[in-house]
Amino acid sequence: MFSSHIRKISFHLTVICLLTCLSANSQAQSPRVLVSIKPLHSLISHITDGVSQAGLLLENQQSPHHFQLRPSQKRMINQADIFFYSSNDLEGFVENLRINTKHLQFIELSSLPELNTLAARSFHSHKDHDDKHNTLKHNIDGHIWLSISNAQIIAQHVAKILSDLDSENANHYKNNLKHLLVKLETLKQNNIALLSNINKRPFLVYHDAYQYFEQENNLKGAHFVTTTPEHTPGIKRVKELKRLIKEKNIQCIFYEPPNIPSLLTTLTENTTIELRAIDPAGSQLTAGKQHYFTLMQTTASILHTCLSKH
Repeated sequence: MFSSHIRKISFHLTVICLLTCLSANSQAQSPRVLVSIKPLHSLISHITDGVSQAGLLLENQQSPHHFQLRPSQKRMINQADIFFYSSNDLEGFVENLRINTKHLQFIELSSLPELNTLAARSFHSHKDHDDKHNTLKHNIDGHIWLSISNAQIIAQHVAKILSDLDSENANHYKNNLKHLLVKLETLKQNNIALLSNINKRPFLVYHDAYQYFEQENNLKGAHFVTTTPEHTPGIKRVKELKRLIKEKNIQCIFYEPPNIPSLLTTLTENTTIELRAIDPAGSQLTAGKQHYFTLMQTTASILHTCLSKH
């Protein structure tokens, strides 16, 4: 409760600062929006559609964890007024960017007061899907967009911020929001319905990025290999995984493209286990308004296709 209250105060102070800093420059020009990654850019592009074109900082296979600015990206930052991103934990480059970029207003979306945020898990905090084990509330899992309910909250706040900054286009932002919320609700209900008949079947993901997706779709059989893609499990963890695969009779393991981690090749050697690619940020999908919908539909479809076979 205390953590939620602090987040709420922090976010409102950020927005007040944003409105104050940009009011002198708002005049007839709409705010120039920049977004960190493709899923968030897709959502925000729906809100700005017909008013302005939101910029995307990270394209292709660039990781928000390990990131160095290219000259073209520096120009994008210099030209932007507002930068929307997920969290300081996920987009680790933001801390230095904030220090060295005084004109740009930063909006950390994981700090939104109403958002459902989950703590990053350890190997021992996943037992029986008990979120009470997640005690490090300051260490938020930044994959917030993988809950469509969170996406709806993000859209509402972005529309409110832009409407306050750009009153001439407030109705446009609000109408865009209205249409987006309807589409997101349909997407959420379709995914829940699709996954409802396989929600207890066990599976393994390489990178623990999907707990928001698991929670929203009531996926009870989810397990993960490693907490971050950069961390290779040790011998003890590998033994635990082999035991888990055998005990749970796991037949589907999901990795992030483009490459299959060598550990998964070892774990599935001489088995009938399927290896399928899913990507929490949709890095290989085309950026734009449709990106988020394609990402969430594809993720649900790939999970359903594999798990329904076994």
